[in-house]
Amino acid sequence: MGSTPRPWETDPAPWGGAEIEELPAQPVLARGRGRGRPGLSAAAAVVVLVIIIAAGSGVLGGRPNPSPTSHPLAAASAPPSPAPATAAAPLVTPAVPCLPLARALPEIRLIVEGRGIVGARNAFEWTQPGVEPTPAIVLQDSSAGRTELRSDVLAELRTVGDACASAWSIDLATADDALTLEDFGGAPGGEGSAMQNRFALDLARYRGRDADLRAELSFPGVTLQTTWPIQILPFDAPTAQLSRGDRSLDVVPGCDIRLVLGTGYAELANPCFADLGRLPRTASIASAGDPLVFRFPAGWRVDGPSVECGSIAGDRFQLEPDCEIGWGDETAALSILGPGEGIWTLAISACATQLLPDATNSACGTWYATIEVRRSAR
Repeated sequence: MGSTPRPWETDPAPWGGAEIEELPAQPVLARGRGRGRPGLSAAAAVVVLVIIIAAGSGVLGGRPNPSPTSHPLAAASAPPSPAPATAAAPLVTPAVPCLPLARALPEIRLIVEGRGIVGARNAFEWTQPGVEPTPAIVLQDSSAGRTELRSDVLAELRTVGDACASAWSIDLATADDALTLEDFGGAPGGEGSAMQNRFALDLARYRGRDADLRAELSFPGVTLQTTWPIQILPFDAPTAQLSRGDRSLDVVPGCDIRLVLGTGYAELANPCFADLGRLPRTASIASAGDPLVFRFPAGWRVDGPSVECGSIAGDRFQLEPDCEIGWGDETAALSILGPGEGIWTLAISACATQLLPDATNSACGTWYATIEVRRSAR
């Protein structure tokens, strides 16, 4: 009895001669007992999985660091990564580019309205390369008296030749105290971490005082102290004026008068706790006559005025709607018309403005005047 030929022992059908018969899909079971052998795709997947596990365990050359959020204890114990090294920005940069320091004693001058004022110099620790150490040098200013400095413009200290100091201290020495204006004692990091050659001085806070202006600057190889006797000129808010004809009426500044100088310095000119510090004296006027005129001293103009009419109770101004008043908006002066019969307090709000070639100064707030308007005699 002949055996049935195996499939691989039969001759292949000629090309194109085979006829394919479609069969319904059926599950195919593995041959033999137990589970069948994995196919090629399954074997490849196993190989890939083994490679991944080996790489993760460090067998293939290193293991990545755990994520900071993988475990709280690991994150807490891991040392911080060092920050990338960057060049530190200078703490202070010069007003103008620094020029080399000449091989001579440095000098700094006080600039006042374009003039350079020489001060008395004391030099310490002069150790420039190639120059013999020199004891303290005192060079007195030949000018007599004190240099007057305006309060509404900035004074300035400048190094001659624009050489830069790396540390400095500037103060005012008065009869009672030493007031520090600016101080920088140097910075870690070596040469160039802080350099300056010009120093602006806003002295408005100390106006009306005599003092010695002292500047101690450190340069490479030398520390220099320079002193100038100065007088800081006073500057007060302008006094408002109220008149009718040739008669002056009492007008008082309110607690809100704010003085602003050309340097940008600002302060309350009449600080108090209510609307006004004292009550104005009542002036009696006739209902008929010239208008009231509100103005400031010569050189000061009236800007943005408004007038309200009311009364004062407990140092507080209260608006009275029954009081009618009018005014004419002018630059040189403010004309006020009315009010009718009765005792009234006028609250005059405005800015006093002074325009100078090198500064603009202002005083803004409210001024008060109390008037008794009586019926005119027939």
